[in-house]
Amino acid sequence: MEAEPMDSRAVAAPGAEQQEAGDCVSRLFEQRVRADPGGVAVSDPTGTVTYARLNADANRLADLLVERGAAAESVVAISLPRGRELVTAVLAVLKSGAGYLPLDPALPARRRSDLLAAAGAWLLIGTGTEDGVETVDPAAPELAARPEHDRPQAPAPGDLAYVIFTSGSTGRPKPVAVTHGSLAHHAQAIRGAFGLTPADRVLQFANPGFDVLGEELYPALVTGAAVAVAPAPVPPPVELEGFLYEQGVTLANLPTPYWDQWARDLDAQPRPLPAALRLLVVGSDTAYTHTLAAWRRHSAVPVVNAYGLTETTITATLHDLTDRPLPETDTLPIGRPLPGVEVHLLDADFAPVPAGLPGELHLGGALLARGYLGRPEQTAERFVPDPFSGRPGARLYRTGDLARLGADGELHFLGRSDDQVKIRGQRVEPTEVSAALLTHPAVRQAHVRAVSDEGGDTRLVAYAVLEPEGATAAELRGHLAAQLLPAMVPASYVLLDELPLTANGKIDQRALPVPAPAAAPAAPASPAVPPGGLEARIAAIWCEVLKTDRVGVDDSFFEIGGHSLLLVQVQRKLSAELGRPVNGVELFAHPTVRTLAAHLAAREAGEGPAAGAGEGPGVGAGAGAGSGSDERAEARRAARTQLQQRRAARQTAGGAR
Repeated sequence: MEAEPMDSRAVAAPGAEQQEAGDCVSRLFEQRVRADPGGVAVSDPTGTVTYARLNADANRLADLLVERGAAAESVVAISLPRGRELVTAVLAVLKSGAGYLPLDPALPARRRSDLLAAAGAWLLIGTGTEDGVETVDPAAPELAARPEHDRPQAPAPGDLAYVIFTSGSTGRPKPVAVTHGSLAHHAQAIRGAFGLTPADRVLQFANPGFDVLGEELYPALVTGAAVAVAPAPVPPPVELEGFLYEQGVTLANLPTPYWDQWARDLDAQPRPLPAALRLLVVGSDTAYTHTLAAWRRHSAVPVVNAYGLTETTITATLHDLTDRPLPETDTLPIGRPLPGVEVHLLDADFAPVPAGLPGELHLGGALLARGYLGRPEQTAERFVPDPFSGRPGARLYRTGDLARLGADGELHFLGRSDDQVKIRGQRVEPTEVSAALLTHPAVRQAHVRAVSDEGGDTRLVAYAVLEPEGATAAELRGHLAAQLLPAMVPASYVLLDELPLTANGKIDQRALPVPAPAAAPAAPASPAVPPGGLEARIAAIWCEVLKTDRVGVDDSFFEIGGHSLLLVQVQRKLSAELGRPVNGVELFAHPTVRTLAAHLAAREAGEGPAAGAGEGPGVGAGAGAGSGSDERAEARRAARTQLQQRRAARQTAGGAR
């Protein structure tokens, strides 16, 4: 991925002026099936599946979809967890000629309904029911009798391949429409950039609802490599290392915040990393030089920093850090464009800026999405005519990101030109969160903004002016959690008599109070943790990680500001406190102090499952004192937290680059 230094105001990779003609991912995949039908295509907790079997299963499902009406430009939703069935489903939709809409199975019901309606999806591969949507069971017995041969007609390059929603500044999420041609070009460009071969085993880590899933699947499957599906929920780094070792994973593509936690974890507990891993790709958020320095203290595995957006078919630029000294800047460069991508840095008048000066990043070329599905005005606003290209109809996407071109020809990300932020790798428009908050009947005015803490973490703070009937912060949080992605739910809530305004009537950002990091609402009437015993030891660690003074015995970790990345710190600290490993699955399954203490005490006494944790000294038989509770109340708490666990598990599973 090395290239000669460039000093031009525009950066274009070879092939930027040529769209892929005739190729689509499903046809490229079928070529690999014919080349090596017995090769392993996917491995997940249920076992492995060969290329021939995966292709046959996808063809059977595609036949059923076509019978149910799937065709070019129609949208078929998919709501399945990571695994073989998900891979089969996305291939089946592509083969049918339709486009797919990936939905996380743990989405709030209201948001799921809104996305289905906005995309016009009337078929859903998965389980459950939805008004006006026909459900297709990917494991239905009737599929066995359907034809398993490839479909005779391939999709056209300009046809819809998939739709993925991103946070919208207008208060509504935006459906990005990506074509078969752009997806195929991306798969082949990434295959070359990462040097993929049939000998590779590629980690599938991203959540099903994020476009990075396509970067993990399609380049591997058009190469003949194997895809290794990571266990759920998202494993802490030490457990991921075990999975990488067992599966012989050679390439991992991880969210930048997860990589940062991994590097911190290695500093706290140095250990060798799996020898088979040859390349680590990071993306979805700003990558920092100090993280690379920490990584290099423990691993020689090369790192590639990826940048892109859903509107540019996942990844647009790469910076290969192999054999390079640490950058002098605080953040890592985002590098150079992939083949088929054009980059322009422009000022407010759409004029190129000189090298070294900041400008808004505009992207064009073969990887550009079609636009926003059914939103012509929003499409015209962000996808603008390209005045620098001689190609008829050429467009540029206005990213809203600021960057500069270094003397070495590498692009450097500088920040945003608007209010959009990244929360744990996910794009978030605060205005969309404000609009959702205003749907609560007790909220008269609302404002949401992002603040950065001393450690560099970014969190959302919600400010609300209430109607006379009032509402608690916990009620407001619950209202948002029922309709937004976890990363979009503010961590802190401030109730005001009125929003401060400037002389010209705009909200005075400087006058808004900034609450402490842990000013998230606790569970209503959650009792205090009894002093002494295991519950107190767990609560002390939670308080330290969440930067709060109090944790209730029945507070859910994920409802008081916790998320998957912070759970990594809890696992490390709690394991050290107890003198033996605590499995990450245990922490997800028992998200309150009471339930976690009871589980650990029962396990130590030999009364409960070990959940894969190691043996060792630690919890005494009486450590769970005060943990008993009414069985029915415990069952209600378990049911309430089960969905929270699934939602929290996806928070680090990757978002748009």
